[in-house]
Amino acid sequence: MIILAHDGSIYDDWVARYAIRFAAMEEDRKLLVLHVLDGRVSPEVVETRFNVLAGECASCNVNFLPQHLPMGLSVHRTLCQATPADPEALLVCGTRVRPRRQKYLSGTISEKLLCMNQCPVVAFRVVQPGLLGNPHDLLLPLAGHLGGYPRVKPLLRRFGTHLRSLHMCRAMQINPLRHPHLSQESEVLLKNWGHKYLTGFRTEMEDSLGPLPFRCDQRVMIATDWAHEILLQASRLKSQLMLLGLSERSLVYRVFHNAAIERILHETPCDVGIYRAL
Repeated sequence: MIILAHDGSIYDDWVARYAIRFAAMEEDRKLLVLHVLDGRVSPEVVETRFNVLAGECASCNVNFLPQHLPMGLSVHRTLCQATPADPEALLVCGTRVRPRRQKYLSGTISEKLLCMNQCPVVAFRVVQPGLLGNPHDLLLPLAGHLGGYPRVKPLLRRFGTHLRSLHMCRAMQINPLRHPHLSQESEVLLKNWGHKYLTGFRTEMEDSLGPLPFRCDQRVMIATDWAHEILLQASRLKSQLMLLGLSERSLVYRVFHNAAIERILHETPCDVGIYRAL
């Protein structure tokens, strides 16, 4: 089942397009939409938006299941209580810039949802609403975690049939002070490590999905500024979506306490999906 946390805003309407696309690929073709009645958006506005979403679901043959939840102790806890504990489900939410230069994730409901252990979660930063949640060119930066493909599989398989190209990349981060003194042999060794990981990831993906229905390439770069390199690749490749699949460790250390991820969310030229598996 696909679950959408919707706050009643037009921004979450943009995020909803991803959820509808995912639901259209599920066997049950159901979209459970959770809205907490916290008083920030009038019921009339929410009802209007949900009527539009219901029509979009109908056009994709998706069963639209809205739930208006009474406010509990907090929006986050209310959403958690309504979210089924199911490793096969996927919770979709949105994250966007807030006033006074606040960060995209730190201190947000999306941050708390990404931390819960009831089902996989993906938080989208939408900068191209015209895509309608249907990107064809995906950039997949990989950090070399041992989990590899299984951690990204639940989300990546939901994009598979719509993709034209998948760009796997790994930016091998080194200290800026070390970079000018990096020997050619050391650079080749680092790149070989990166390619070895990406090749293993692709093998796992092909074992799971069979012959890939999209073009797939791999890129390894030596980087002193990881965020800059990822943003550069997204711009050069004209990617429509960047997917950051994160482990428990990377979720803590590379999202919430690392300015690099916040920088990507702020400067990205394309949509970004921050994903966490169970």
